Amino acid sequence: MAQFYVENGVYLKPLSPAFNDELFSARAWRSRIEAVHAEFRNGKGLRLALLLRADPSRVVGVANFTSITGFPTYLCNLGYSIAESEQGKGLMTEALRAAIHYVFTEVGLHRIEANYMPSNVRSGRVLEKLGFVIEGQAKDYILINGKWEDHVRTSLTSPAWRT
Repeated sequence: MAQFYVENGVYLKPLSPAFNDELFSARAWRSRIEAVHAEFRNGKGLRLALLLRADPSRVVGVANFTSITGFPTYLCNLGYSIAESEQGKGLMTEALRAAIHYVFTEVGLHRIEANYMPSNVRSGRVLEKLGFVIEGQAKDYILINGKWEDHVRTSLTSPAWRT
């Protein structure tokens, strides 16, 4: 994980709200992974590392389903990023399609919310391909790299949701 952020830090920093020094430290990741496991065990989050089939030792992206809630909303937030070198290959769309299926069928959620900066056209296209619908725009929504950024708000719901 640390290597992913070391290799892509310059590219991802202008797009990410959670950018700090611990992302670049293998030691920090060792302790953070236990917190990620606890978050999953408690049903509050699902954080996935994306690996290439040809080189499964290399992390090329992340997909995080966070703030998972049950009754009455059954929803979560989705955040994701991919290595700059892997952009435009359809990998994120493929990975998110599988992850969303899991979240809807195994985790039992009804709604996934995802937001992106209007300037991040590629992110918008990924969500559009996956069926997310635009619900509006939030002004000064997330503090990113020291600046409040507007975001396009989108969501995807599961038509097959069952209690």
